[in-house]
Amino acid sequence: MKYSEKRRGRLFIAVFFLINLLLSTYFIDLWNTPNPVSRALPVLTFSESGTLRIDRYAGQVEDKSKVGDHFYSDKAPLPTLIVIPFYEALKALGLDKIGVKASQRFPIYIWRTHGVADGRELAFNEIVPVLCIGSFLCGSLPFAVIVSLSFLSIRDRHPPLSPVIMVMTAFYGSLLFVFSGTYFNHLFAGLLLLLSYIFLKERKFVLSGLLAGLSFLSEYTVGLVFPLWALLILINEKRITKSLSFIAGTLPSLIFIAIYNYVITGTPFVMLNAYHYAYGKELSHDYGFRSPSLKSLWGLSFSGSMGLFVFAPVLVIAGYYLLRACLRKGYIAKLPADYLAVFSLIFFFVMASFFTWWGGWSYGPRYLIVLAVLLIYEGIRLISGAPFRRGFYLAFTVYGLAGAWMAKSTLVFMVPDRFLHSAQYSNTLLDVLLPEFLSGRLNPDSLPSLILGVSPLVSAVLWPALFAVSVVSLSYCHAKSTHRFK
Repeated sequence: MKYSEKRRGRLFIAVFFLINLLLSTYFIDLWNTPNPVSRALPVLTFSESGTLRIDRYAGQVEDKSKVGDHFYSDKAPLPTLIVIPFYEALKALGLDKIGVKASQRFPIYIWRTHGVADGRELAFNEIVPVLCIGSFLCGSLPFAVIVSLSFLSIRDRHPPLSPVIMVMTAFYGSLLFVFSGTYFNHLFAGLLLLLSYIFLKERKFVLSGLLAGLSFLSEYTVGLVFPLWALLILINEKRITKSLSFIAGTLPSLIFIAIYNYVITGTPFVMLNAYHYAYGKELSHDYGFRSPSLKSLWGLSFSGSMGLFVFAPVLVIAGYYLLRACLRKGYIAKLPADYLAVFSLIFFFVMASFFTWWGGWSYGPRYLIVLAVLLIYEGIRLISGAPFRRGFYLAFTVYGLAGAWMAKSTLVFMVPDRFLHSAQYSNTLLDVLLPEFLSGRLNPDSLPSLILGVSPLVSAVLWPALFAVSVVSLSYCHAKSTHRFK
């Protein structure tokens, strides 16, 4: 390939990434909800007084740990720590108050079921700039990178459907899109684990271990990959030095978390979430893990309220082609030593064993997001090598896209877990999101509404139009460049 052709290819990838970054930042979460605020408060207290203790603001959040007389965030530390230098830079530029009242223009309906008609009265405006940075760095940016990596992995395969359409409808038609633009840890941890998995397949074991360790610092349950992948490396490579290389890569993160725990809790082996203020009793025993139940196994797989295959429907198609592959001679025998297959099964059963396996108020099974990142990435690769029907693929992914867009336009991740208490609510899209949308209770945290004061309804309707134009334009440009370079 000539240099000019390579340059055009790089330009297309850059444009592809930037468009996806815009689409995933279009809705940016500035709500004062427990999970994001718990991560944001230590950023604020570190800036104010050089400490990660959140004593001053402990009353602002439910998700917290109490160690002795002091309060801390109960979350894995990396998503908090990476935001600190960016917030300090914003503060140095005198911009740390920017946007503090941006989300006050329109009503906020997410606490309606708790008797609060307008959530603006609960707003903690000082935290908004931190939430904005965290939502971008830990939500939008990882999502756009994940989508771009997936596109790069299939762009030269020439599947029946444009790689642009395949990748973008699959990822945006999943719960991953809903958690983009939010200050959660899952997408950030998922990106790091995906990079670890890619390097693992390339047999770059130290780098794989390093990234797996960083993913663990973002989401503790990722630590399952340490023994699993180390063992599978030994089985596949037949050399213990390769396993030791992977383990060596994880050591910096393990040393860091041991020191972090020791400084705060007095012991290197107890995580802060064991001191959770509200669930300390449950988490003190094996960190809240029990035995999986039929309800949790069904709930996390196929239920309309929390099932992974419902909230990432492209996995239904991937599962079909995986079953077809398993029927081929010799394929199924490879699965016990497959890095993703083994991790997927064990991680799923472990999360089904957690005492709050549904993840609290959530759009889909958020505790499975790191797994979903890997499965969608590899699932698209599997599907792209098969002669699938385009209409079949689009039917599943567009259904997922409709649900994700409806969530972004209304409650985002703040979907009440009503299914736990009533059989009346069995499908999140039909029983919760659609009524919210039709009642006009829309999400005001979108760029047009926050910056230009555009009504939430107009802003919500603009997103699918922007998405459609982006997909068609990128698909056309990719097809044209592919034809030119043949």
